Amino acid sequence: MNKIREKIKNNFDALEDAMKAQKHLDEESIVEVLMLIEACSKYWRVLDDEHRDFVNAVRFAVEEEKPWE
Repeated sequence: MNKIREKIKNNFDALEDAMKAQKHLDEESIVEVLMLIEACSKYWRVLDDEHRDFVNAVRFAVEEEKPWE
């Protein structure tokens, strides 16, 4: 796996872990989630549909303050 793909995978893994921990609902931890969303989004052009859908779902959950299920 090349370095960029590995970085993308690590960013998505960290974002998924943060969402499962409901950090987007915690006022003190939301900055971490927003930074991870940005880190994942900067590779938008090379993401597949599954990853794009995931980022959009995360954005929705953050904006609407919905729990991650």
